[in-house]
Amino acid sequence: MDVLQLPNVDGLLVTPDNPARADLSGMDHARCASLHNYLVHYAWLSEGREAAGLHGNNTYFTTHGAAAEALRPRLHPSLAAFLDAAILPPADGPEPAPFFFWADGLSHPNSLFADQAADLYNEPADSLVCLYFPTIGHGGEFGGGLFYHQGCHRAAVFMHLDDYGYALPVEAHPELWHPLETVLSNWIDLVHLGKITASPRDAPAQFDSEKIGPWEWRPYSDAQVTACVCAWDRLCDAIEARVLPLLPPTSATAHAVEPEPLLAPSALDAASVPNPCFARDFLSRARRPRFRCIAPGLILPPSDASEFAALQSFVRLPRGPQAIPPVCIFPAARAELKADLTGSLSPFCDDFRVTSAGSPVPSRVPAGVYSESVERDAFDNTGEGFRLLLPYGLTGDVGDTNAGARKSDGSFVGTGTVAELFQHGYKPFGGDYYRPQRLERLFDHWRKLVDEGIWSVGPEGVEGTIDTFRQADTARWRDYVISPTW
Repeated sequence: MDVLQLPNVDGLLVTPDNPARADLSGMDHARCASLHNYLVHYAWLSEGREAAGLHGNNTYFTTHGAAAEALRPRLHPSLAAFLDAAILPPADGPEPAPFFFWADGLSHPNSLFADQAADLYNEPADSLVCLYFPTIGHGGEFGGGLFYHQGCHRAAVFMHLDDYGYALPVEAHPELWHPLETVLSNWIDLVHLGKITASPRDAPAQFDSEKIGPWEWRPYSDAQVTACVCAWDRLCDAIEARVLPLLPPTSATAHAVEPEPLLAPSALDAASVPNPCFARDFLSRARRPRFRCIAPGLILPPSDASEFAALQSFVRLPRGPQAIPPVCIFPAARAELKADLTGSLSPFCDDFRVTSAGSPVPSRVPAGVYSESVERDAFDNTGEGFRLLLPYGLTGDVGDTNAGARKSDGSFVGTGTVAELFQHGYKPFGGDYYRPQRLERLFDHWRKLVDEGIWSVGPEGVEGTIDTFRQADTARWRDYVISPTW
């Protein structure tokens, strides 16, 4: 694909330095239309088609004619302006590609208003618009889609109608609704990272997974490894800035040479960590910092090959050809602490959970941070994900609205669960409920806890025991929630 034929949206993407505008009374329709049109061009060009085949005058109203025009009085002027500028593939051309991995395209006029959902959650008439119809299959079902609320001018993605209760009514869940340009920017970010790619629909997927038109979900990309290593560096820098003044002068200056990686390739080989996989790529590229404790009660992986191998409970188990096992990357400081993964407590895929009495999979493993188990040919798999396995269960709903461990969507973690802390839950930008949080996000969140003084730092790094994470069940639960993202 010739990327030079794509529209330039660099200055339109929502970033921390270029946020969504807050001074508008409606949608930022010109910005949103440009981001929409970028994705239409991307899908079109990825299938080897000429950019000239897309026409700027082929919009929602010109495509659907009288049926769309009849709805115009019910649309906020800014939403109507967006639909006036958002292009569609030509109706008389080749079969159009789905708009994106989670969205088939702009909804037909017959299904544009989500009246049933609005009635169910007492939202005002005509307030909920199903702007993008979902891709059916791969987690998307009828009743889902990207919903736009005409009252607050925010959007959220529902994979199916069972998701409604996580984000509706809007006034009860404002943190889960975002400007449309923020959602579209997140989707484009996934493309730029290489997490979602596009190629001619008859081209095979990387691991024989099923594509959605030209769109393909990848286990991870090299850009994600780089981003995770950068987040790791930020966390280490924050801790080292507090550690070094506490050390004797000779110790503080003894590490001026080029730092070693967290683990050498030979140690990863000795532990049978698959090559390639995200855990290996990260551990071999991230630097080993000048402290031992990366979080309360959690330490760096041992650099000794035999010690690191002894931590691994899953890497030598029998598994399918596309399965990647979980890798213990940050173990508990107390080696005797174990996480109970009996039955539904295990967050891992079938190859790495106890499914029968004679299963070779252990039901108790060393506590710590693990990389995610991955079936590379499965939908919504996440090589860059993590699970914090605690040696105790959290309570979640403690009967007090001001306390209790929660997920990013604001819902309580399951009572007695050992692996749900710092996880997503419902995803307002799209995707499977059970897809894990990214390791990069965990590092950035831990850095925030260090920078804000919520976690103290001593000569060996972050202080405290693994029981510190029990604070998630108290009134301090917000310290242990990662804000929603993809």
